Amino acid sequence: MVNSKVILLAFGLANGVTCALATDRLVLVNLEDEMLPEPRVTAEAVFVGLVRPTSADSTQMAEETIIAALPPGKRATDVCVRVTTEDGRYFGQARYRADSTGTSPMTLMDYVPVRTELRDYEASEIAVLAFPCSTDAALTDVAVASWRADNVDDLGQTVSVLVNSFRAEAAFLLINDAKQVDCVPTAGGERAAFDFSCEMDVADIKGGARVALYRMRGTSLDPEVSINIVGWE
Repeated sequence: MVNSKVILLAFGLANGVTCALATDRLVLVNLEDEMLPEPRVTAEAVFVGLVRPTSADSTQMAEETIIAALPPGKRATDVCVRVTTEDGRYFGQARYRADSTGTSPMTLMDYVPVRTELRDYEASEIAVLAFPCSTDAALTDVAVASWRADNVDDLGQTVSVLVNSFRAEAAFLLINDAKQVDCVPTAGGERAAFDFSCEMDVADIKGGARVALYRMRGTSLDPEVSINIVGWE
């Protein structure tokens, strides 16, 4: 998947957007995905996603819609998206064509999985990472996104960072080297693609933020892993 210094941000995603949105629609270029019979969790992915949940439940549809907070200045190239399920069985990667004439801080992307089993998962079991495709292995700028949201107004006011702690006893975040956010274990357990969830307020990251993860084992800390969340107005 990605370098160990990478945080994969997952976001609450949008399903079947049915109303007019203040977004720039990006065109799907290609998508490759796979569903494995057994979980596959590599030691390279620490942050598996950053999920901004929706305020209301959405009806699942054939086309999953992603709303990502990726301003025009941060999408000078194509936009890439990675999708992972909590149990580590599903992995997909999509590329979208960015329009240099776009003006909205939000982008709208249709994610059309070949593996229809993805639709059997709850939104809370799906991690998403959105970032400029030109980014190298040392991923830095990542965007908050939403999965299965009917419209922008349905997006919640929190963002959950989904973490693969690799059996750490505890984990926490530092936002902008100041505010600490404690993480809680998820239901998936140690074989899951993500086993901790850390909830942040949208207000703390909306203008952009550095987010650092620390994992505790006894009295020692693993090396810091950090990313920059792209800001939007």
